[in-house]
Amino acid sequence: MFELDKDLKTIILEHLSDDGLSISALSRILNEKGIKIHRLELSGYLKAMSDMNVLRAREVKPSKVFSPCQSKRKNIYEQIEDAIRQEEGDEDKRANLALFTMSKLFKRAVFEKELRMCGFIGSPNCRKASEKERTEASQILAKAGMRISPSDIAYVSNANLNQAYHRIIANLLIESAGIRQYISETKQKTLMEG
Repeated sequence: MFELDKDLKTIILEHLSDDGLSISALSRILNEKGIKIHRLELSGYLKAMSDMNVLRAREVKPSKVFSPCQSKRKNIYEQIEDAIRQEEGDEDKRANLALFTMSKLFKRAVFEKELRMCGFIGSPNCRKASEKERTEASQILAKAGMRISPSDIAYVSNANLNQAYHRIIANLLIESAGIRQYISETKQKTLMEG
């Protein structure tokens, strides 16, 4: 079914790999997801996305194939936000998951600025980083070219969200490798679930 919290552009980009898809292939995928859109309308939408340099269009006779523009790839914060928005829960739970994910992935304290870059506002349920943790994190980000304000608070997660973290990392890998079309959409039952 069509998800109201995602726009058509986001849904299209989620299903396009670097190899690209034809209009008819993308139309079939959208129909399977419950998104009914006429192929001519989809064609116009893809052309507009191509004109805005979001997609790259190329002729592969007899079709036109669309793929994401390399220059429009999302940064790690946007990718984490997208993966976390797929998780159940309210904004506070998602903010806690964002903090936990970044803390574990980056192996350092996480700044409020980074949480905002992931689309989360407010302070999650955690502890403030010590001055030493804050300084180390700030130095790492400075090397990466990100300037942190002296007033920006750094946090360290005290949650245990390992299962959700593994789902987030798996989704990041799936998206960055462009292999969503190879993944089964159904949840497999284990022998213990019956």
